[in-house]
Amino acid sequence: MKSIWMRFPIKASMVVLFMGISLASILLMGIISHINYSNAVKQDFHTVTDEATKRLNHHIEFYFVQLSKTTKTLMNTTLIQSWFEGSPDLTIFDLQEIEEQLRRHVALNFNEVAGIFLKSMDGRTLAMRTFYFGNADFKREPWFSVPFSEQRVLIPTHTITYPKENGMSVISMINPVYSITSLKPVGSIIMDLSLAEIESTLERSKLGETGQFLMLSQDDTIVYHPVKDWLGRKLSDTPLGEISIPEAGVVSIQRYKGEKILVSTSSLKVSGWKIVAIVPFDEMASGYYTARNATIIAFFLIAIMVILLVPWVSNIFVTPVLHLKSKMDKVFQGDYETRAVYHQGSNEFQKLNYSFNKMVEQLNDQLNTISNLKLQEIHARLRQKEAYIQALQNQINPHLLYNSLDVIKSIGYLHNDELVVSMAGNLADVYRYTAKISDKEVTLKEELAILEKYLEITHIRFPKKFQSRIAVNPKFHDCLLIKLTIQPIVENAIKYAVEPRGGNASIIVSAYNDSDDLVIEIADNGEGIPETKQREITEQLERIMQNGNNQDYIRTDSLGLANVHTRLLLKYGEGYGLVISTFQGRGTVVSIRIPMRFQTKSELQLRNQRIV
Repeated sequence: MKSIWMRFPIKASMVVLFMGISLASILLMGIISHINYSNAVKQDFHTVTDEATKRLNHHIEFYFVQLSKTTKTLMNTTLIQSWFEGSPDLTIFDLQEIEEQLRRHVALNFNEVAGIFLKSMDGRTLAMRTFYFGNADFKREPWFSVPFSEQRVLIPTHTITYPKENGMSVISMINPVYSITSLKPVGSIIMDLSLAEIESTLERSKLGETGQFLMLSQDDTIVYHPVKDWLGRKLSDTPLGEISIPEAGVVSIQRYKGEKILVSTSSLKVSGWKIVAIVPFDEMASGYYTARNATIIAFFLIAIMVILLVPWVSNIFVTPVLHLKSKMDKVFQGDYETRAVYHQGSNEFQKLNYSFNKMVEQLNDQLNTISNLKLQEIHARLRQKEAYIQALQNQINPHLLYNSLDVIKSIGYLHNDELVVSMAGNLADVYRYTAKISDKEVTLKEELAILEKYLEITHIRFPKKFQSRIAVNPKFHDCLLIKLTIQPIVENAIKYAVEPRGGNASIIVSAYNDSDDLVIEIADNGEGIPETKQREITEQLERIMQNGNNQDYIRTDSLGLANVHTRLLLKYGEGYGLVISTFQGRGTVVSIRIPMRFQTKSELQLRNQRIV
């Protein structure tokens, strides 16, 4: 993100940034206002519909309860109880009397009852006088197949099929009937109720100008809706199926026929049916639209002010920066006489100009001097390190009389003494290798070749007990390293691990790559380094790492380790050198870390020319 801003002028960046922040703040304020206003509309709608549905709930529940109570006295009459119990003593006149009692009950109490029926436990039915014509069949009515229930059962809107009222939409209410003697259930009384009372109740409850109530049964059958053709149908089978009915007590905002609507739901305690209130959003949101329009106007007014004022304000801060930038460009081009305009005061830009002027003055006086001193110091350090490396090389690379060893080898050959010939020849090759001071770096293959000769000398000293093995993958043979890096470490291992045990010891040389580095390990199975001695050697190597010119190690017993570590550190830098790991009674492992650099073809050709 920072890199993007760096590509543009600071003035343009400030203008865009300030305007973006201002407009984003205004937009955020509008979004928050929109959310708050929408929630307020939903809350107002919930309050209005909650009060209305509570009244409807109370009225409808009271209506059903009253209907149920009126039937209890009627069901306790002797004739009706005898009919439920299936008494054989009932005559045709008794049945007509029961039918007449049912008719009078309806006529005297509720005109909206379309039919009233008795149903015994064994499936016999009896209707009020008006609907009994010969052998009328009521098995097609929904209530006929409903099993006996000790609770009141309501069957949602359906169309009746019995005579005279055929095709009417009704609601069926089923109440249980019990014996007045044994208190056991003997059957049910069914009342088919027209929707007149419910319709009048719901139509009296208004929700805005075009809001409406919808009553659904538990299986989403429409019990009431102003559109009569939808009564008794599933909600999903009508155009209202695209509306998602929320949970009770929840208000949702939805779209219906391209218009935003508010929908809420409440439940009837008596039946478990749902009363759904649906109102167009616009009828409840007049205050919301007023506030929204005011917010939009304020947004545009503030946006215009920001667009006009931000560039002017930004220019006040950008001009001093541009002035200082122009002076810095001149300094960059080599003009150390330029100065920024400075007016005394507490303004930060003026203080910055003053500091810039002082900096340019000091820079003009000291730049050349500092540069010369730095160059001199670097050259001096390089010469000192080169001399120190040469001194260390000379220290570990003495000029021995390998020619005298050749003479000894010849004498041994004349006397047919193979051990003298082998030992003198190997020792001469070792000294001849160390005498070639010009080759500061050699390949690992060359270093291992001279190491094999040195190990042969050790095998001659301890012919039966000493064991050695060089396990280095040939792919590392062309890797470059400082000459005489491995042999001093092996020599140190022979001195402190092999000789004290009379040659009964082993030395293994191995190598592996670690990322871009090569790690060479020299392991022995001697007694290990004592803890105090190891601590002394580790501290010495750390001092060498901290100060490459420190020569305190020269006279210590660990001349080979310190010497090799110092040369590696000076040649390859920090992070390279020796790491010593010792295990009491089990041996020591010395790890040599060098950068993995391979000999190029040109270097190989130059080396071959030198050999020739």
